[in-house]
Amino acid sequence: MSGTAPAADRKPVAEGGSRREERALRAAFAVSSTGDWIFRFALPLLVLQESGSAMLAAVTYAVEYVPYLFFGLVSGVVADRSDRRRLIVGCDALSAVISCVLTVLCLTDGFSLYAVMALAFLLSSIRPFHFPSFQGLLSERVPEDRRPVMNAWLQGTDSFLSLLGPVAGAAIVVFVGPAIASGLNAASFAASALLVWVLRGAKAGAAAPAEPGEPAASRRGAVRAALGSIRPDFVAGLRVLAANPAVLWGTVLLTVTNFAMLTVQSNLAFLTAGPTGSETSRLAVALVAQGGGALLGSVLAPALLRRRPAGPLVAAGMGVLALALGLPALSHATVPLSAALFLSGLATSAIVVPWRTYRQDVVPEAYIGRVVSVQRTVGFALNPVGAVVGGLVLSSLGPAAIFLVAGAVQTAVWLCAWRGPVGRAGLRPAGSPALLAAGAAPPTRTS
Repeated sequence: MSGTAPAADRKPVAEGGSRREERALRAAFAVSSTGDWIFRFALPLLVLQESGSAMLAAVTYAVEYVPYLFFGLVSGVVADRSDRRRLIVGCDALSAVISCVLTVLCLTDGFSLYAVMALAFLLSSIRPFHFPSFQGLLSERVPEDRRPVMNAWLQGTDSFLSLLGPVAGAAIVVFVGPAIASGLNAASFAASALLVWVLRGAKAGAAAPAEPGEPAASRRGAVRAALGSIRPDFVAGLRVLAANPAVLWGTVLLTVTNFAMLTVQSNLAFLTAGPTGSETSRLAVALVAQGGGALLGSVLAPALLRRRPAGPLVAAGMGVLALALGLPALSHATVPLSAALFLSGLATSAIVVPWRTYRQDVVPEAYIGRVVSVQRTVGFALNPVGAVVGGLVLSSLGPAAIFLVAGAVQTAVWLCAWRGPVGRAGLRPAGSPALLAAGAAPPTRTS
């Protein structure tokens, strides 16, 4: 990493960031993601087997992104104004309860696929609140010099689980059924809640300072005050995001990247497992290859960040991803498709790890929840569209057309990243004068 800032503009190193807390956060992420990966694979495959509809399976895959359109714009405000540790525990506990209900439903004879999809949507509605809270908690508890390693570990864990998730998911759906997948997901949420709960509470002074003139309030009054300030707090978050051109343009380009990837990813079950979903081994091989590439990329990312700024790494990753998305247009047989997915996984980690590290470095901790939630809301906005477009292209033009469309879109993204602010972004923190000029004021944290 390169670049420094004046002491007055530099973000303070997170206090309370002991290695014990770091290990607890890693464990919470790992157990929660284990259940998610199995469930993420099992549910679309279940819908495909029960309905035989590629479109319905694609919609099921994409349903986890839809809640961000409804809640993403306010969830970051909630995360920034709340005790993030308690909010994460509450999200995980509620997710465990919903997963248990889904388990019972799947054990019922003649269960409705639409009821399953509705519960999956409800479960996904919690993630917009959980993710920015977790990212904010990382900024609170993990010192700056440990964040590249932590981000790489999280991405590597997710990638490693993507190696095991497809195999476990296929085994569960084929041999046991979807109820076990949902039960494992419930157990993982419960374990994650427990791991985060045992962390020490927020240190005195960890919350952002009160805004001028805001009176002390009871817990109930603080909640009312938080709800009443959602709009101005959200606008302040947007100003912080817009104050850094690389963060702003990166948000736009990653949104289009998600669209390109979802045209392929949401139809991967149909492309590999076939119209009936019976060839699960091909899907497992393809996803294992993708996870392997992502795992390798996450291992390499910290070393790359020590040698190159984040922006050029993100731009290079987008270029490699464009190549990976377009290559299967020549052949989408198992071996070439798996090789392309390995390359796409490698590129994804080369984008995600530097991007998250850069964002944690330039965005003040008091605003991180809002910036993350805005970026994910905007970034996921085109995901359902990408899934539907991919399904329509597959139905009308065939598999090769999906990869041509995805590769062309991602090539345009790479050119914009390479020539624009993203490609020139380093790791120099954004100065407070820019934030003050944007009219941003720190929020009040409620517990």
